Amino acid sequence: MAAIAGMVLDFGFKMLKSRSDFNENLETLERNVKLLSDRAFDVKTDVENRERSGKKKRKREVGSWFDEVTKVEEGLHALKEVARGKKNVGALEKRNGRVGELLEQSKHFGTLVHDVYESEECLLLAPQVQEEKSKQNLEVIWTWLHVENVSSIGIYGMGGVGKTTLAKHIHNRLVNEVRYHVRWVTVSQGFSIKGLQDDLAKIVNLDLSDEVDELRRAAKLNRAFEERKNIVIILDDVWDRLSLDKLGDPLRVEGCRLILTTRSREVCQKMGCQKLLEVKKLNTNDAWELFRKNLGDETVLSPDIEPVAQSMARRCKGLPLGLITLAGSMRGVTDIREWRNALKEFPDDMESDVFKVLQYSYDRLRDTNMQECFLYCALYPEDFVIDRDELIGRFIMEGLVKGDSRQEEFDQGHTILNKLVKVCLLEAAISFIDEGVRMHVVKMHDLLREMALRITNVKPRYMVRAGIGSQVPEEQDWTFDLDKVSFIKSEIKGIPEDMAPNCPTLSTLLLYNCSLRRIPESFFQHMNNLQVLDLTYNSELMYLPSCISNLGSLRALLLGGCKELRSIPPLGKLKNLRVLDLSGTWLEEVPQGVGNLVKLRFLNMGGIFLYIDELLKEILPKLSQLQYLNLPLCVNARVEDLASLELLELFGGRFCDLHNFNKFMRSRRNYEKDWWYDILVGPNLSFHYSFGYENHKIKKRRLVVKDCTIEAGRGEVPTSIILPYCIQVLRIEKCHGLNSCLVDTFLSQSTIRGLTCEIKHCDDIEWIINVPSGRNTTTDPHCICFHSLRVESLPNLVGVCKGNIASHTFSGLTELIIKECHKMKKLFPRAILQDLKNLQKLEVWYCEEMEEIIAEEATDQDGSSQLGTSSDILILPKLKLLDLFGVPKLKSICEGKLICDSVKYMTFHKCPKLKRLPFYAPTTNAHPFPALRKIYAEENWWETLEWEQSHLKTLFQTLR
Repeated sequence: MAAIAGMVLDFGFKMLKSRSDFNENLETLERNVKLLSDRAFDVKTDVENRERSGKKKRKREVGSWFDEVTKVEEGLHALKEVARGKKNVGALEKRNGRVGELLEQSKHFGTLVHDVYESEECLLLAPQVQEEKSKQNLEVIWTWLHVENVSSIGIYGMGGVGKTTLAKHIHNRLVNEVRYHVRWVTVSQGFSIKGLQDDLAKIVNLDLSDEVDELRRAAKLNRAFEERKNIVIILDDVWDRLSLDKLGDPLRVEGCRLILTTRSREVCQKMGCQKLLEVKKLNTNDAWELFRKNLGDETVLSPDIEPVAQSMARRCKGLPLGLITLAGSMRGVTDIREWRNALKEFPDDMESDVFKVLQYSYDRLRDTNMQECFLYCALYPEDFVIDRDELIGRFIMEGLVKGDSRQEEFDQGHTILNKLVKVCLLEAAISFIDEGVRMHVVKMHDLLREMALRITNVKPRYMVRAGIGSQVPEEQDWTFDLDKVSFIKSEIKGIPEDMAPNCPTLSTLLLYNCSLRRIPESFFQHMNNLQVLDLTYNSELMYLPSCISNLGSLRALLLGGCKELRSIPPLGKLKNLRVLDLSGTWLEEVPQGVGNLVKLRFLNMGGIFLYIDELLKEILPKLSQLQYLNLPLCVNARVEDLASLELLELFGGRFCDLHNFNKFMRSRRNYEKDWWYDILVGPNLSFHYSFGYENHKIKKRRLVVKDCTIEAGRGEVPTSIILPYCIQVLRIEKCHGLNSCLVDTFLSQSTIRGLTCEIKHCDDIEWIINVPSGRNTTTDPHCICFHSLRVESLPNLVGVCKGNIASHTFSGLTELIIKECHKMKKLFPRAILQDLKNLQKLEVWYCEEMEEIIAEEATDQDGSSQLGTSSDILILPKLKLLDLFGVPKLKSICEGKLICDSVKYMTFHKCPKLKRLPFYAPTTNAHPFPALRKIYAEENWWETLEWEQSHLKTLFQTLR
């Protein structure tokens, strides 16, 4: 009894100590979170004050930091609500560590905001207008736009008749007319007012992310519209009357104009359109011309085929979409027998049902696999722009494309999409995302999507609720024979607690970005054939039902972006799993059973935070089929484990130092295949928060090296960094031991073309490129050719380049940004100006000793001078942006005259010694700088300037 009493007493002491430790840790956490919140308040106040001018915008790094602070604050509140036992002490310690990381990160922001220039609307891809009636319609609308009292125009007509094409041509004309600010917004049936407000805000560089109330958002939009002139808003595919009051009431603002397209004349009238244009079907001649053009030059029509082709074109009754789609399906056919057979199969009564001609083109694919790929696109919301790579990734999950490697599968996927585009069942386009990055996309015309949904009402059986707003799933809608279900980008308010759909044949369930908070335990109970489960971007989902462990047919489980997901059920039974995406979740440990997933080809753990420094040694070697591996940056990648992954084609992760990274690179030399990577090298100092890993996807070839010391080899020359194959992005930060010439630090296997290079806080660098006398870089196999060069806080940097530089080194350079390099006096020598023919952006910020931008002479190593070219006229033909900010000793941009007639924006701030602007226009026409939109400069400084041509001062003055 005494022993038992002692055990009870001992247990009691331990419990009391545990509670005491917890309480102390909780108090510490609360104090630290208070410090963090106060810091966030100060930073946010500063950022918002700077943003009010409309010329500044918070950096993405700062915006992401605000999100992380909010998450920590909410996490503290949730933690205080749960039972306070010993098991929570670890969670407290982890959160305390996270708070410390965020506080430390805030000390290294540097500038909080960057300059914002008016958003540029890109030209839209649109088929060339050749039909006479279409040309007339185009000119009619263009004329109305130049009538002062016409502020709203409605374009209406049946689906597929060409309204959007006409509006695209108007849009592109407006973009080319510099005096207009134009914004294209697709409305469609599943729109939201908030989404439309966000789209419209982009035209005026207005950030509405911190405003929730619709009316306040509308008021801010209205105020922003009033500050602009000549704004044209194009609303495409409007289905019902929109409340313009909630969109900033643009028609009440002088200079704002509205163009809308709709299938209904009544919608135009309800929205008060002053001018209405009906787009009618084409006449016989124009219809044949459009049909013939879309057959393509490769389709030669013999005299006996042409009458058959004309008969098919006539059956489309002048509907452009039908003509284009049908012609696409017949492209390349030159056998009269195939044409006659096609005419026989073609429906006679197309006039009463447009979908028959569209389905005929679908039927002509003959390839069931390609048909399935086409139908799959209907699972996305209406008018959705679909990233080709994402779509092909889904094809791979579904088993629609197969190959021995991921590259083969993607090649096959692109071949299928190209075929669907060629036969006009999909539209190809290029979408521009952050910082001008291009994304290749496809899009499905709304009528073709509607046709696809009609097909999938029968077999295969789809249920599509994508992009249609708030809803609650009803169990009676989940029929017994469903194959695929999509709720992509629909707000599911809640799944009934006891809901258990009986769907034994369901293979695909897409609950992507649905605002799900929880899933009932019974929900997957009768989905034993489920192969693809997509729960991506449900940011409030914290737990998964345990029955997921029993979905033995599952091939893909996608949980990326579920920020609150703490744990997931054991996965060891999912023997068929090929794809597992855990990126951006809040998992604290590797899910149980991952090592048993021997068929796994794709494992994405990017952006999660584990308690371990290295993955357990027994996991990776078992996953020998991996083609795609993205590890958490808190984990040190072990070269020994990676060496066993011979099929690896895409890798993301962190090496603790350059020794291990170089060891990994040497191991890769045995593999000749192309590969993609996103690699960081450096100690685990949570630096990954500031490097833009927010999407957790490997889509480029990037190497980031930070906080590393480049050790000397055998006491002499520093160890080189082995650059990976075809590197696209290189970032070096806070590294020591670099050579005085940056490029001498690297070894590469081939010429590096189109490199985006960023170097920060490195004390040893004196030159980016320094070519010794007698060296010929033209034939140097290790030559670096730059696409973008950004340097910041290099205290010993003397200049960008010196010596006999090969012309191709800078011939592809599009942007050059220099910040806080206080030893630089001259940016670059005049001799290389002829190589900067593609330079679009030139920025110099806070360089205290900078005296010349384009130097007349270059100083040699011995202090002697080399004369540059003596030409009086200098040309930067593609320069769009020139920023000179905080350069107190700057005396000259260049000697002589500078022609840069593509420039759009210029900033001159705190340049007191700069007295002359060298800009020159070779002709005195009315618009010598046709692209110029805005100049930012101080008034007192501006008035003292000297000019090459006096009329330019008057012109520039109007744009300040």
